[in-house]
Amino acid sequence: MSNRGQKQKQELEHYRGIGMAIGMLLFMPVGVVLFILLDNPGMLGVGPTMGLAVGLAIGEGLYQRQQRENGG
Repeated sequence: MSNRGQKQKQELEHYRGIGMAIGMLLFMPVGVVLFILLDNPGMLGVGPTMGLAVGLAIGEGLYQRQQRENGG
């Protein structure tokens, strides 16, 4: 793999990581609310799971925006 391709992969992973952190933090309260409402501790995992999916989309969007701004 070329040095440029490796750098792009690292940037993509960086932005996906940021997006996943944002998504999980935003959706964590959803799991807590479901746990309280349904009185089922298994529902705590629903929030971060939804946040992970949304966070990957956020990270991909951040990466695409960065690519457009840098002309690459």
